[in-house]
Amino acid sequence: METKNPSLPSIVDRLNAGVTLHEPETGVILDVNNRLEQLYGYSAGELRGMSVGDITPSSQRYTEADALDRIQAAAAGNSQIFEWKIERANGESRWVRVHLTPTQLDGEVYVCAEVNDITKYKAREQLLRLLNRVIRHNLRNEMNILMGYTDRVKAAIENDQLEEELETVLEIASEVGRLSDSLTEIEQIVESEATQREATNLRTLVQTCATAVQSTYPAVDLLVEAPADVWVVGNTGLKHAIEHAIDNAVRHNDQETPEVTILVTDDPEANQGIVRIADNGPSIPEIETDVLDDETEISSTYHGSGVGLWVMQWAVNSLGGDLSFEENSPRGNLVQIALPKAE
Repeated sequence: METKNPSLPSIVDRLNAGVTLHEPETGVILDVNNRLEQLYGYSAGELRGMSVGDITPSSQRYTEADALDRIQAAAAGNSQIFEWKIERANGESRWVRVHLTPTQLDGEVYVCAEVNDITKYKAREQLLRLLNRVIRHNLRNEMNILMGYTDRVKAAIENDQLEEELETVLEIASEVGRLSDSLTEIEQIVESEATQREATNLRTLVQTCATAVQSTYPAVDLLVEAPADVWVVGNTGLKHAIEHAIDNAVRHNDQETPEVTILVTDDPEANQGIVRIADNGPSIPEIETDVLDDETEISSTYHGSGVGLWVMQWAVNSLGGDLSFEENSPRGNLVQIALPKAE
């Protein structure tokens, strides 16, 4: 039986959008245009024969089976338009909008996919959502508390609780300041021009961040274990993420002597560099980590401690990495940042 090798017409190489040709039964990629090679980071020869699962991050909520269902629906005449996260050859994640339509070549039905990079728009959408959350919940709630305490201080200027309430006012004002700083960091993360990716030595970066935190909190028992140089794809956002992780481990610690250990390791099997920040403080409340999920709604009673965790997640995700939280033993938290290694 003769094997057919259909190919896209050469005119599609002039398009600004990426284009792929799929076999409708298996979803296998049969051909791509030049723009698609640039977007995915693979050559056309490498992409031919690959499946959608080969270019989808393992953490993605969508599966290869979902993609195949859409491809087969398009082949049956039902065009599909949807958003998808892909993983480039270098491990970087990108958001794309895909438009699937049936097409005929040499009398056979195939599925043509128009693929457009929407990562920048997705990041701006997330930024607007975060700003909405912060303005509606964190900032408004913090300022309401601030005004309430101020009124009480005015009414009871000689009250014994004056010193304690003034201290609370200062803490809240400081928190509002940190929220503002975090928003500035997020704006840097979503503006690709502001944070150019480059090969980054994890050991050097972690030591720099740890030194800065140690100078702010001299009483903390801070240990860095980085047995070897591990190079990953990084940027300014990665520095913000590691700084927030260390700062949170210290600032929210309720022990007389906070203990924080930062471990840098190499994971050759996953081709990742790993940073683990372990502390002996109280567990991170689930509400703080739950709201990192875009699908989680924030109730009107939500009062988070800030947006530092969002900064960490966005910075790590923008580099194609993974952020995870676990309980430390016997007490505390273990924050892990896993990043694609630099070539």
